[in-house]
Amino acid sequence: MLVSLTFGQSSIVIPNGASITVPTDAYICSGTITVNGTVTYTGSSLCVVPNAHLIASIVKTSALNEDGYYKIGDQISVTLEFTRDVVVAGIPQLMLETGTTDRIVSYTAGSQSVTLTFNYVVKEGDSSPDLEYVSTTALSLNGGSIKSLFDKDAELVLPEPGATNSLSANKDIVVDGIIPTNGIVNDGIGEDIQFSGDETKLFFNWTGFDDANSSGIKRYFVALGTTSGGTEIKDFEDVGNVSNHTFTDLTLNQGSTYYGAVKAEDNAGNVSLVSVTNGVTVDIYAGPPSITTISPDVANVLDLNTLSTINIGFSEPIGSLNLDVTSTVSTVNFSYELTSQNLAISILSSLASRDQLSFKINDLKDLAGIAAADQTITYNTATLADFNDDSNVNSADLAEFSTAWTSKDFSKELGPATGTVPNLILSPDGKYDLEDVMGFTRMWHWSRKNGSSGKILAQLGTELHYEQNGAQFSVQLPEGAIAGQLDFLYEPQLVTINEAVKSEASNEVIQLFYEDTLQGVTAFAFANLKDQIQNEKIFRTKVVGKVARPVNLIYQFYNTEGALISQGTQSIMLDAIPEIFALHQNYPNPFNPVTRINYDIPEDALVNVTVYDMMGRRVKTLINSKQTAGYWNIRWNGTNTHGESVSAGMYIYTIRAGEFNKTKKMVLLK
Repeated sequence: MLVSLTFGQSSIVIPNGASITVPTDAYICSGTITVNGTVTYTGSSLCVVPNAHLIASIVKTSALNEDGYYKIGDQISVTLEFTRDVVVAGIPQLMLETGTTDRIVSYTAGSQSVTLTFNYVVKEGDSSPDLEYVSTTALSLNGGSIKSLFDKDAELVLPEPGATNSLSANKDIVVDGIIPTNGIVNDGIGEDIQFSGDETKLFFNWTGFDDANSSGIKRYFVALGTTSGGTEIKDFEDVGNVSNHTFTDLTLNQGSTYYGAVKAEDNAGNVSLVSVTNGVTVDIYAGPPSITTISPDVANVLDLNTLSTINIGFSEPIGSLNLDVTSTVSTVNFSYELTSQNLAISILSSLASRDQLSFKINDLKDLAGIAAADQTITYNTATLADFNDDSNVNSADLAEFSTAWTSKDFSKELGPATGTVPNLILSPDGKYDLEDVMGFTRMWHWSRKNGSSGKILAQLGTELHYEQNGAQFSVQLPEGAIAGQLDFLYEPQLVTINEAVKSEASNEVIQLFYEDTLQGVTAFAFANLKDQIQNEKIFRTKVVGKVARPVNLIYQFYNTEGALISQGTQSIMLDAIPEIFALHQNYPNPFNPVTRINYDIPEDALVNVTVYDMMGRRVKTLINSKQTAGYWNIRWNGTNTHGESVSAGMYIYTIRAGEFNKTKKMVLLK
């Protein structure tokens, strides 16, 4: 039996054996339902929902907050979006993934809407690079309920963490509940000091503040006080992400002690505890004395061509000191003079190239007798012939040397030089001669051996012109080049490059050659000392196998004024060239109908390859033209000059190339 119903009627009676069918897009509501004569429900409204699609489910998770960092105490409002309006009873809870301890957050608002809000307050120790709930079942009712229309329980399954519509997929929220660890703050520029001789400024530096496992340190705040941690002089001010600070324009009191205070703030806004110095006392003439200035700067190298003077300034007048100067290579003669707050050290002997000098100051005391700790100042000496102080003796230095030679600038004189490379010691004699050339040559070779070749250079000026003719590789030098260098870089197992004409040095020209067969480096440098211009440099090459091999050619050239006129890096293909003329046996042999004849030409030549019969009659000339050096081959299809097939039998083929002649036999089968 099917009962016909009117939607919205106040009473529904269902006889025994009857059924109710509700359309998929409708529902029925009634005040009373009677089944088989018995009242089963009485109320103001009863709704029968026919389909499960009317049940609310979670389709999206997000947050009301913007993307970014969130610190301890910050509130993050997590939202759950349902397919339809829901009604919340009680306080449902959501479990978030927040590091070591997962946080349970409670429902806040949203009942009778599609969006529920759960408020999370970041607590100390919480950490998440991208805030997310713990799982698809992270939402719990906690004794309450979440129902959709018609009192149906909502489905509480969350999107898979990290997947589409999850919290982390929709928002980039970094939770940083970790307070930066505080560090150590020192008075002074470097190591902690007890006294300051300046009444207008104070220096502080700090280390050890750390937020490595969280959002990272963003900035520091620095204060200055007359008590430990106090801010009586300067309140906390933002100094940025630095490790030191100087308070300036101060009016400090002689004999008073001042304390620097530092705290760190991470990118989320968490602030560390305050770290305080142990105090610095203003005493203009109090000890211990300290070094305030060093000239020249220790980062500079000491010149080899002139005797050096070292000046050391102190924080206060000095009463006494002892000085010891040592060298890793040679004995150094010196003298010194102490005047008030300055120590002048004069080097009285020539210095060795690439040496290290240590100036150790012992028993340093101020006028009151307060002693400072021993201090050592270290200098490196210049590299002989390295005029631009780049620790590399190359074409740039060679150009300077050439210019100085022609202009009689003896500040760059290099000889005579004694000792062992690279620790050569100069003994200038006031003239340029082969002694100076040899000094440069020895240092240039040392520099090449120690890996200074092969630095890729950006293009300047026109590209270099080069030509390969057989085993010879010629480089056309730029017009006006008085000095320069060529570096070839290649695979040493496959390529060999060496001098066609041995380099030499004289009073008029310097030619330097270096070859490293293990690393695949060939270097050539030249300098003309009498304004003579070279136009070309030729090298001998050899390529293993029969295919071309890549070579990088790096070059620099300078004019008579020592100015760079051309540089660059060019990638070239070096052709494989035979070492001798050769005619090889044809293949296949015997053959029918075609065979191939291979021959080698080590230099450009007029080449003639001709086939003869056994009676010495010319059958066919296969090639008669000029050919470049290389590995060649030609085919013969068993025809004569007229294109007619010849008979089977034995034939002779010959090659003439320059003065080279060779004959071989081959057999044609039919």
